[in-house]
Amino acid sequence: MTTEVHEVAGVNEVTVELVEASPKELNEIGKIVAVMSGKGGVGKSVVASLLATCFAREGKDVGILDADITGSSIPKIFGLNARPTGSETGILPILSRSGIEIISMNLLLPSEDEAVIWRGPLMSKDIRQFWEEVLWGKLDYLIIDLPPGTGDAALTVLQAIPISGVIGVFTPRS
Repeated sequence: MTTEVHEVAGVNEVTVELVEASPKELNEIGKIVAVMSGKGGVGKSVVASLLATCFAREGKDVGILDADITGSSIPKIFGLNARPTGSETGILPILSRSGIEIISMNLLLPSEDEAVIWRGPLMSKDIRQFWEEVLWGKLDYLIIDLPPGTGDAALTVLQAIPISGVIGVFTPRS
């Protein structure tokens, strides 16, 4: 670095100060959109994935936070099976082939068929960790795929994360 400094006219010295910061402090996320529904099987994950893909095709930086802890399908939709890496600083999301950053409980399990049998408080804690400890960086959009219903996961997201908007997914009743 000292070689580069001496090559800049008028610059004789550079001081670098390292400051500890949490991912939550470093992340710059433009809009946060939650995708939810009152019941399962209506296509929330497909809508979340398609929305993220459309934004990515427009050149936007996009991430998906899969808050459906017990029924994750986002990794399967994107064909992901890699495990997120990280350190004490934070967790790095997995980058899909389409350039979308993804974090999901399914990516942290030993096998995608592994069951997650957790009560509400543990799911809420996990969602908060995905929000506070994942190094998203600078995103134009973060899409949050919620589980069905209005339980602990949905309440945690709506209360703890500054949501910009919500997309409700439903199908006609037969």
